[in-house]
Amino acid sequence: MDAILAHARRLLRHAARPHRAEEVGWPDAGELDLESTLERPRPWAPADLRLTRLVPREVDVVAVLDLSLSMTGEKIALVAVATAILRLRLEHVAVVAFDTNAHVLVRVGEELGPRELVRRVLSVPAQGYTNIDAGLSAAASQLRRSSRRERVGLLLTDGVANVGEDPVRTAGRLPRLHVVHLGDHHPQGARTCRGMAQAGRGRLYRARTYADLPDVVRRAVRELFRG
Repeated sequence: MDAILAHARRLLRHAARPHRAEEVGWPDAGELDLESTLERPRPWAPADLRLTRLVPREVDVVAVLDLSLSMTGEKIALVAVATAILRLRLEHVAVVAFDTNAHVLVRVGEELGPRELVRRVLSVPAQGYTNIDAGLSAAASQLRRSSRRERVGLLLTDGVANVGEDPVRTAGRLPRLHVVHLGDHHPQGARTCRGMAQAGRGRLYRARTYADLPDVVRRAVRELFRG
């Protein structure tokens, strides 16, 4: 666990937590927004001074992890690194793992540190078939519990489902779903991952090897939640 967290922190050494800009008026704290202030009708009062401050993004993210039988050894360790990156950069991260069935490892709204999150991911035995539909259904259920402004799923999978319903149809039930297509190119997996991202109104990322996964997830967090 310590090695996984250390690796995640090294990758994030110069990264900042995602924020969004919010316009406020004096005397709230913030940087002076001269353009917005000049647009106010004159004569100015102190309350007409407009400022910009950065506030944390109000987002709940559910990481949906493929931990079926093929996910053993180094692969599951790299998935744990990627999940740690999410938790280190985002305030609210839930986790759903799936094999033949879905397993909620961290619920939406559950306060959990990065170390315990990694422990829970590593404790899941790689077993069973690949039921992407079950994982997405559980993620959709978790996101319905959230009252935050943004509710997002991030799916890490090779896209090759061998049990369950069509995951492309299920992807459309999430408020938004981004997909990281993992591993060797497989025509069925590529089609399914592309279809899920489109149905979920999200982006599609590609990690050609599992070693690429942590850096791809780091880039995804920067692009998706930078404000």
